[in-house]
Order: sequence, then structure tokens, then C-alpha cells
Amino acid sequence: MEIFERLAWYGFFTLSSLYMSSDVSSGGLGFTDIERGTIQGIIPFLLYLLPVFTGALGDRYGYRKMFLIAFAIMTPSYYLLGQVSSYGAFFTVLLFVALGAAIFKPLVVATVSRTTNDQNRGVGFGIFYTMVNVGGFVGPLIAGVIKAISWDWVFTLASAWIAVNFLLLLVYREPVTTTPVPESKNPISIVTDIARVIQNRPFVIYLLIMSGFWACYNQLFLTLPLYIRDFIDTAPLLETVARFSPGVAGAIASEDGTQVSPEFITAFNFGSILVLQIAVSTWCQSLPALRVLVMGTITVAASFMWIGFGPVWGGLGVVTAVVAFSVGEMLASPKSQEYVAESMPSAQAALFMGYYFLSMALGFLLAGLMSGWGYGTLAKNMGRPDLMWGCFAFLASITAAGLLWYHRQFSFQRQNQGRREDTP
Repeated sequence: MEIFERLAWYGFFTLSSLYMSSDVSSGGLGFTDIERGTIQGIIPFLLYLLPVFTGALGDRYGYRKMFLIAFAIMTPSYYLLGQVSSYGAFFTVLLFVALGAAIFKPLVVATVSRTTNDQNRGVGFGIFYTMVNVGGFVGPLIAGVIKAISWDWVFTLASAWIAVNFLLLLVYREPVTTTPVPESKNPISIVTDIARVIQNRPFVIYLLIMSGFWACYNQLFLTLPLYIRDFIDTAPLLETVARFSPGVAGAIASEDGTQVSPEFITAFNFGSILVLQIAVSTWCQSLPALRVLVMGTITVAASFMWIGFGPVWGGLGVVTAVVAFSVGEMLASPKSQEYVAESMPSAQAALFMGYYFLSMALGFLLAGLMSGWGYGTLAKNMGRPDLMWGCFAFLASITAAGLLWYHRQFSFQRQNQGRREDTP
């Protein structure tokens, strides 16, 4: 089910900037960059925020029933995305997609958690995250091919991917567990937990710092496709591919047949993760989480500088930058959660891990606003996309510096607190 849900989401989301910003005459919506960025900021922000409240629904009403509701919301919503054209209507329909996804997300993670134990949980979640990246890699590739037929087909196919999950529900069994399951939270207890989290000043600061990382991360999907379309000459790369396989070159070509369509370049992100994640994780598993997290964030900043100031090989240069970005993501993303587990109070580890994704919600919101302003003002109006990528790289660098400051500041405080507690 995770594969098909990701096929739908990434098949749409990776192409969303191109669709919303393209002229109406070419099948797009013709939104301004500010309108596009606002949608891409607010909707994912809500998608990652709502699971705080929807996460307990499966325990209360049953997983199968809530999966059914999630798919019943998403299936028609994805289709309707291709049938509406006004800003308000598109925003509203996409909000329903986010609602369905916000119901689905905690259910699928909880299913993995309930159907594994201490001996195989690591393998279980490893398989789960592989499925995420399979969907993320394949979805945009298929959507990129069929968008040449019609943009409507992209949304029809996304709806069909979700509809497949109705069939999978026929063989889905309600998960049971031999270990005690915490009682479902009611809205009052959720608000109490949020208040408890907010009172932990170090954790709030960490979430704010990490929101900078996620704001940079999302530029790969929100801004890079537009930059490739408008500023990068990928014709030499397409000619190279055509020498080896004319059929592949035809499949990945843009509508005019002279350039590589951007989604096939950004797909190297998910492809790199599928190939390299295990090797990268094995290499850095014994290294301190903070060191690896900072290293990954700096790598992301360097990839942005390469994209904006030195794509000397045209399309191939951007592909190289995407792979470098992906290495940074593979370093930073897992370690950012590991650092929470090792730095927060152990008695409340589960609570803080549960609210870590709020940094992703804030990052999505910031990413959309940054992309809308940066691309509209710096890249298009001023003709300086290098300044735009420089701003993104600067934010990533500031995030890395903030992580170092955070670690030194609060590690020192924890050490002093520990020494005071050990003193008779």
C-alpha cells in the first residue's frame, strides 16, 4: 500500500511545480510563482501536522476502516486535481488529498510497528522505507512519460494507483500485537503532550533549526524542476542518451523533443537512495549522529552552490549535483532522528520522537514560501538564479552552524546538570 500511495503522491508532487506554473495553453494552470509556492508550502505543512491528531484514529476505530476512509478520500481527490483550474478549487481539492494522506501515514507506520518485534523491527522498517523510495523513484518516471499525452492522465493515473489499495485491503489483516498498546489519545491529551513538548526549550530550538534543513531539502522538488526547464540546456545530455538508446531518449524528452524533461533528472534522487542508502548508513553507523548530520547538511549546501554557480556540464552537471544532494540527504535525514533519540530525556523519548516530524511540517511551509519568492523574484524577474541557489545554500550552511551551536550549548548544560546530580 505504501508503494502505491507514494506512486500517486510523488507522481504528482514532483511534477507539481511544472504543472502549476505552465501556461494554460500548454495544459498547465498558469499560477504565479507566489501562488504556486503558497500552495506547496501550506498543503504539505498541514499534511505533516494533521497526523498529530489523526494518528490515534486507527487504534480507536480500526485500521482497516480508517484505511478505507483514507483511500475513499484520496481516490476521487487525485482525479479531481486534473479537472479543476481555478486557484481556490485546486487548493481545496489538494487539501482533501492531504487529509487522506494524513490519515494514511500514521496507519501504515503503526502497521509496521505492530507486526514486527524487537528482533525484526529494524528489518521491517528497512523494507518500509525501501518501498517509500521505490514509489518515489518510479512514480515521477511514469508520470513524466504520460504527461506527454495529457496532464489529465497524470491525475487519472494517480487516482488509479490509490484505487489499487482497495484491492489490497481485501487481503489486509487487522494488526495485532502481543505487547501492550498505549491507550488511544483523546484531543485533550494531545494538546497536553504538545504543551509538554513546547515547554522543552532545547527540543523546540532543535525543531526550528531542523526546519531549515527540510526547507532546503524540498527545493529539489519545488524549485529544481523549474530551474532545469528554464535555465539549463539539457540538449547535449539528451543527444548522449539518444546515441545509446533512441527509445529512451524519446521517452525522457520534453514536449518539443529538444531537452530532457526535468522529472527524469530529479528522479536520480530516489534512484541514488535505492542504490546507496544501505552503504551510506553502514559507513556512518558508528559515527556521532551530530557530526554526520552536519556533514550531510553541508553536502546539501555544496550541491546547491554547484547547481547555481557551476553546472559546467549542463544537464550532466545537474545530475551530478542531484546525486551529491542525495548523499547529503542520506547522511542527514536518518541521523536527525537518531540525534533526537540520544539527546532528549530518555523517559520521554517516544513523546519527542513522535513530534519530531513537526520540523518537517515547518520546513515544508518555509520551503514553499521560499521557492515562490526566490524563483519569482530572484530567478525570473532579476535573472539571477545563482543568487536564489546561493540563498538556499546559505540557509543550509546556517542550519549546519546552528546544529553545531545547539550541540555545544545544550550538551554542555546536560553535562553540568549530570555533574550536579552526581554531587552528594
